[in-house]
Amino acid sequence: YPAALASHTALELHGFKPFAREAGQLHLLIERGAKVSADPMIVVHESRRLKPEYHVEAAGLPCTDIARSTIDAAAWQPWPRFACAMVAAVIQQRLCTVDDLDAAMRHVGRVRHKAHLREAIRDIRGGSEALSEIDLIRVCRRFGLSEPDRQVKRTDQHGRFRYLDAEWKFEDGRRVVLEVDGAHHVDVPSWQADMRRERAVVIGGAQVLRATSVEVRVEPAQIVNDLVAIGVPRLVRTQLSYRSTGF
Repeated sequence: YPAALASHTALELHGFKPFAREAGQLHLLIERGAKVSADPMIVVHESRRLKPEYHVEAAGLPCTDIARSTIDAAAWQPWPRFACAMVAAVIQQRLCTVDDLDAAMRHVGRVRHKAHLREAIRDIRGGSEALSEIDLIRVCRRFGLSEPDRQVKRTDQHGRFRYLDAEWKFEDGRRVVLEVDGAHHVDVPSWQADMRRERAVVIGGAQVLRATSVEVRVEPAQIVNDLVAIGVPRLVRTQLSYRSTGF
């Protein structure tokens, strides 16, 4: 019977750097109805969409391709936030493109978290690369704020490229930047690099606000109040056609 390594196992063979470690289990995809011997180290998944001609090799082993492995890894666990984090992380690590994921989604059939995954892919296409950035865009839509430009590329005073999480530009020439910090920003090297980058952004004429990813997720109203206070406009009610899908 045809079989292939899949999900997290295939992704790591393709070079994915995981942000959550499983308990040493291998994920194996087999044809629906095939018989396999039980092994506590192997998680077996059956599929009607198992086509060996679409498999690729990684470390000399047959694997599902990166896009399918990503969608499977996202769908084969119970948490929609983790599912969205998976697709964001794969794109952030430059292992495949948004178009690759979009094409894979068109052929997955009925899978868990499909609506959340489609929405996450749409937000990543719009410029979000991290789950915290996806959360920020959903906060803007939920509270009716103007959406920022995302991952804005800037050149600092030394000619190096910097990327800003979110930036709003105003007609009077002002710029407001919101930087959303995850847990890794707490360590000293990251913190120092963030401070240097913030100084460069301020020198360039922007106003900088900072928030943690936890604030964006659990205290969005406070962030919205601060953004409105600094001048980020709300959309008029007739423009609010977005329906929030919570996690």
